Amino acid sequence: MKRLFTLLLFGTTILLLPAQNYRVQHLGSDVNTTGSETGAVLMDDTVVLYSSTRSSSDTKGRLYLVDFSPVLSQFMQAVRSADGTFTDVRQNRWGLNIKGKNCSNVAHDALHDILYFSVQEMGEGSLPQIYYSRRTNGRWSKPLQMGGDVNLKGYASTHPAVGYMPDGKTILYFCSDRPGGLGGLDIWYAVILSDGKPGRSTNLGAPVNTDSNEVTPFYSIHEGLLYFSSNRPGGQGGYDVYSSEGARNTWQLPRNLGKELNSPYNDLFFNLFPCHCKCVADSGETVEACGFLTSNRRGSLYEADSHCCNDLFVWSRFRKPVPQPRPAQQHPAETLLDYLPLSLYFHNDEPDPATLDTVTRLNYSACWKHYIQMRDEYKGAQSNPADKRKWDSVQWAVDFFFDHEVTGSYNRLLHFLDLLNNELREGRHIVLTLDGYASPLHESQYNVNLSKRRISSIRNLMKEWNDEALLPYINNGSLRIEEAAHGAPDTDAVAPSDPLRNPKSAKSVYSIEAALDRRVDIIDIKIE
Repeated sequence: MKRLFTLLLFGTTILLLPAQNYRVQHLGSDVNTTGSETGAVLMDDTVVLYSSTRSSSDTKGRLYLVDFSPVLSQFMQAVRSADGTFTDVRQNRWGLNIKGKNCSNVAHDALHDILYFSVQEMGEGSLPQIYYSRRTNGRWSKPLQMGGDVNLKGYASTHPAVGYMPDGKTILYFCSDRPGGLGGLDIWYAVILSDGKPGRSTNLGAPVNTDSNEVTPFYSIHEGLLYFSSNRPGGQGGYDVYSSEGARNTWQLPRNLGKELNSPYNDLFFNLFPCHCKCVADSGETVEACGFLTSNRRGSLYEADSHCCNDLFVWSRFRKPVPQPRPAQQHPAETLLDYLPLSLYFHNDEPDPATLDTVTRLNYSACWKHYIQMRDEYKGAQSNPADKRKWDSVQWAVDFFFDHEVTGSYNRLLHFLDLLNNELREGRHIVLTLDGYASPLHESQYNVNLSKRRISSIRNLMKEWNDEALLPYINNGSLRIEEAAHGAPDTDAVAPSDPLRNPKSAKSVYSIEAALDRRVDIIDIKIE
């Protein structure tokens, strides 16, 4: 049974999928430069269209960044060969580039052969607007600005994406910071009418949009999934890629694609390309899907700042070969591994607050029982936004956290211990690895000691569980527990002025963001 790991964030909920089998590969220096390359799409099975920053004085299609010349984003193209390499890199000559303006973020409506993209004037204060171009008899029309209210004066409209309704109508998804959203850049949509004009723009709403930024949408028609990037809390860092199942304005809880695809930096413009990539690799892995990704992760090209600029990457998702059935005793940890990593949550400074002790007499059951009684206290401490939709979302988020994370993980722990006991009775020798964490409210050493106390409470529960059923195995060494107390994760990244480090701020104690840091993770199991 594969378990969905849930991550609850302020005002929204995100499902974190089990580790996915992704590979991400840099496209190399033929396509990428020390500037920024973004938003690649594959057209006509071979042509890769993308945008690249380059000097406005450069007329050869190559990138030369110079201090005295404005930098423009213009469309480039390359040819994707049958072996997956990219050649014939040059400036696009279809008439999409507009002199003296930034052109980027392209999306292809393959059904009607229309390109949608962003155009932005040079100069401070200018905002991107969405344009389109239609191909007729092999020629692309002059780019025109979208009508309707897709472009709204005084607000950004960017990152177009194309989807289709069951009746064949086209939906244009895009991002905007206009009024009526949930905060920052949100994803909006407009149905393209029969005359080619867009209908009224509508916000996707929660749970896709949050008070953080949601950008670079891509709708996969075959999967029925909307992929997008967001800088909401709880990801790997920067912008992470998420997916949500649904259509139009009815969406399921977003799911983080996980650390196999996302990085601690910005991961954007995730898409799938219609290639014949379903094949079996030499290792026996079946490649299920592939596409492009834009990122400034490690390995990107740069001139001065190692993470200044985006590059193009290609990703593939694969399925490992199914192992041949073997006797159950040869895989004693198989069912246990289905429960890992298992995160167990604590209230602020619990157990045994205001002490530097590294052990506690309490077991985790006592901590959990105290924690679940604080649901209403957490609800009352949340800030009350004027928008009722946001307020309902915040309250629902607290309920989801207590039901699915605090209580759900506790119940999974009890089942895990039952399976663990069965394996030990069969004569296995098992090593568990526990990692302890704290929120950044206190100083470093205090948080390390607090993390140790939290691990100690898990140890106590294992010793006392089911009338001390596991205690003999702990005493004789059949069950060993290795631990690491990490304190607050990424403390250096949290500024002293951040509310998470301010004792007078309710956010430092009652926000879901802080609550997610206060935990012990059972991260690994080994059979010896």
